[in-house]
Amino acid sequence: MKKTIAITRGDGCGPEVVNEAIKILKTVSDFTDYDFEFMDAPAGGEVWKKYGTNLPEQSFETIKKSDALLFGAIGLPDLKPGVAESAILKLRQGLDLYVNLRPIKLYNTLREICPLKDEFIGDGIDITFVRENTEGLYKNIGKLEENSAENLMLYTRKGCERIIKYGFEYAKRKGHSKVTSVDKANILKPSQLWRKIFHEIGDNYSNLETEDIYIDAFCQWLIRAPYKFQTVVTGNMFGDIISDEAAFLIGSLGMASSGNIHPGKVSMYEPIHGSAPDIAGKGIANPIGTILSIRLMMEESFQSLEIGNEIDKAVESALNEGRTVDIKSKSLKTLSTVEMGDLIANKLKSRLKA
Repeated sequence: MKKTIAITRGDGCGPEVVNEAIKILKTVSDFTDYDFEFMDAPAGGEVWKKYGTNLPEQSFETIKKSDALLFGAIGLPDLKPGVAESAILKLRQGLDLYVNLRPIKLYNTLREICPLKDEFIGDGIDITFVRENTEGLYKNIGKLEENSAENLMLYTRKGCERIIKYGFEYAKRKGHSKVTSVDKANILKPSQLWRKIFHEIGDNYSNLETEDIYIDAFCQWLIRAPYKFQTVVTGNMFGDIISDEAAFLIGSLGMASSGNIHPGKVSMYEPIHGSAPDIAGKGIANPIGTILSIRLMMEESFQSLEIGNEIDKAVESALNEGRTVDIKSKSLKTLSTVEMGDLIANKLKSRLKA
């Protein structure tokens, strides 16, 4: 099966982690029926410096013609906030990537570095955040003036319905027993609409338990009892905050993957960490979040749960032998970005050949 993957390496450590994820795609190509072709689609801060735009039209056209987009990280410290990063919003809006899927899984081998005590971890942490990705405050409708600024928190019925339904279908597909909705319905009118629609849709899934939790309460329950949550569906800004919070529970922000998805159409896969310019070029960035984004790509865009599972197992196996510095262990070898990518690729090769 021939598939075209657009590649945006981005800024900072983005190119380094993307290179390791490409190794995984090439391994899949070598040992399965998939045949991947790669096309560069530059975007970000360095591109803005060169061309005066953070997402050139040619890059966007390349992305639209691809089957999926592998995206690194963008942003540079010598540019104003948003100059580079707004390219992500352009892609989310331009491709209508209304699902932001963020799995948060604590591998057993990393329990030792989880900041929570064992009684708070319980039987483990395995949460998937289903975040609305095109509306809310990140719709970026507003204005900035000398003495005031405003953004409109826009929720529409269409936007709420499609992401909430996706959340329930995802929970059903994964065999989860509960869907948790996070909002601020005691204060915010958009959240009141969200909660109403959540229960309207939830009534059609009688086999799934539902619960509502206010965003501030959820932030503390995520620390006190993260093992209680499975599928969590929420709005754009709340989803951004709580999925980043959760990422630190699994060892490092560098472990967390994401998919910006429009089911059946071109979707974008990226780690949730930033460009980390302070460590760029040092060979110490953790590529696992990007590699696990390839797992999401295989599962969500190419409907191969089997290959996705093999990538997951390869990561888990590699973590028992070596770690990057952000998740280092006294008993295991500390690996560079390239060494970590090579180890996972070799583990995957062994699994796919078996």
